[in-house]
Amino acid sequence: MSAPKGPYRRLWRQWLRPYRAMLAIGLLAMLVGALASAAYAKGIQWIIDGFETANPDVIWWGPLLVLVLTVSKGLGTYFFQTRTGIALVNAETDLQKAMHKKLIFADLAHLQQESPTAIATRFTADIFLVRTSVLQIFKGVMSALIVVATVVVMLTIDWVTCLALVAVFSLAVLPVNRIGAKLHKVSRSTQDDLASMTGDVSEALGGIRMARTYQLESYLSDNARTVFDTLLALKVQLVRLESRIAPIMEILSGAAIAVLLAIVAWRLSHGATTLANFMGLMTGLGVVSQPARNMGVTFAMVKQGEAALDRVFEVLDMETTITDAPDAQTLPRGTGAIRFDHVGFAYPDGTTALQGFDLDIRAGQTVAFVGRSGAGKSTIFNLLPRLYDVSEGAVLLDGTDIRSVTQKSLREQMALVSQDSILLSGTIGQNIGFGRQDAGPRQIRAAAKAAAIDAFITGLPQGYDTRIDAAGSALSGGQKQRLSIARAILRDAPILLLDEPTSALDAESEAAIREALDTLSRGRTTLVIAHRLATIRDADLIVVLDHGRIVQTGTHDQLLERGGIYADLFALQFGG
Repeated sequence: MSAPKGPYRRLWRQWLRPYRAMLAIGLLAMLVGALASAAYAKGIQWIIDGFETANPDVIWWGPLLVLVLTVSKGLGTYFFQTRTGIALVNAETDLQKAMHKKLIFADLAHLQQESPTAIATRFTADIFLVRTSVLQIFKGVMSALIVVATVVVMLTIDWVTCLALVAVFSLAVLPVNRIGAKLHKVSRSTQDDLASMTGDVSEALGGIRMARTYQLESYLSDNARTVFDTLLALKVQLVRLESRIAPIMEILSGAAIAVLLAIVAWRLSHGATTLANFMGLMTGLGVVSQPARNMGVTFAMVKQGEAALDRVFEVLDMETTITDAPDAQTLPRGTGAIRFDHVGFAYPDGTTALQGFDLDIRAGQTVAFVGRSGAGKSTIFNLLPRLYDVSEGAVLLDGTDIRSVTQKSLREQMALVSQDSILLSGTIGQNIGFGRQDAGPRQIRAAAKAAAIDAFITGLPQGYDTRIDAAGSALSGGQKQRLSIARAILRDAPILLLDEPTSALDAESEAAIREALDTLSRGRTTLVIAHRLATIRDADLIVVLDHGRIVQTGTHDQLLERGGIYADLFALQFGG
């Protein structure tokens, strides 16, 4: 078994080293257990020799020796497993925390390359496989110690026979190494496909209402069957590769016994060894047989763990490009004047979203962005809080390039209400309070009153302490949206971003939410993404986008009079 390299060295340096004292105790206990196991061979030789020489003392010291060795091995194994196990679960938790922190602050471009469910697989299946493989490595080290110590003892009994047995077991090195190389490749593919499968299942269940309405059960089943069959083929290949190792070690163990019997029989017939030596060698061979098999299993697990570590380190090695400049200044609260200065932007896949985008937005102005799907509306909302950085030009807030200020101070200037009504697991009060971390209960309730949601909340058995899950499944769409508005009111930011906040509501709820939004937007610079053109008729300025460029600007009446894209969209929505 070759020593772990690459990912495991990094795992040791960065994540296991803090627990080296705990691991050292485990390794010391491992050594005690290994020496106790190896001593069985010598002990049996002594006991049989005592029987052959009719030594009466063997009656008491023989059983006592076996008992001492058994207790020593048991205690050594116990402390080895507890110390290493506790160290590994601590390191596992540290890895998960580091991965979560990395993802929370990662560039949006990285996060959108993989489904959230597939990313979550790295926290569960991959991390579990890492811990399992490292634990197996320690067990493999213990097995190696037992083998080495036992071989040393066997050399003192009959070195000629012992060397012959070592030669037999050395035949396993080449085939096991070849199997290990294939295991790493297949294991990596299996982990990747497992993540894809988890994402597909989550997607299917998340859209189950639509699927059943359109009778897409067969389509989903066929897709799932393809994914499951692909994963099955990889798992079968993995099982076959892993299964090759055990028979190799089993066959070699049998060959070793045959060699032992042949050599000892020959040497006994020539008076070159004794029955006590034979029994000692047989005991030693029995001691090393299981550890030798375990070393083969360890090799297989090492390769699978390497593949899992690769996926974990991919997350930890994500490069974050949206960072504060070394000389970034804190942006003071401003008036909310925004300028897009010849902005160009392309997504990481090369898709151009904005080009030659020039726009001045005065403080307190309400500006609506209109255009067909893919025109660049959402990109504007992503660039302003620096979820992405511009490819060309600059975005200025109150005359300051947003790349020259801290992200925290920049984002404190903005409040967002989107069509998704994002809620987090916690209490209703907490979800409103996320708008401003230092807000107290009175301020939270005042914001709820302004959003016309206080009466509903106080009517709940636990009021503002009522817990909700991330989906807010116990709340209606209008109630969730009012909580989002209350959060934005509490933030009291000079810039308000409204991303189609009423698109998912019925007419009655929309009218009520519109009234709350009108109250919220007073005195603030308000940017609106709108598909329902009736909701932006009173906007100070409507910006019409097409393929990332501004093609029209003006008020509702002006744009209808001029004709063009806006007039066409309006005619489509209102039948001319």
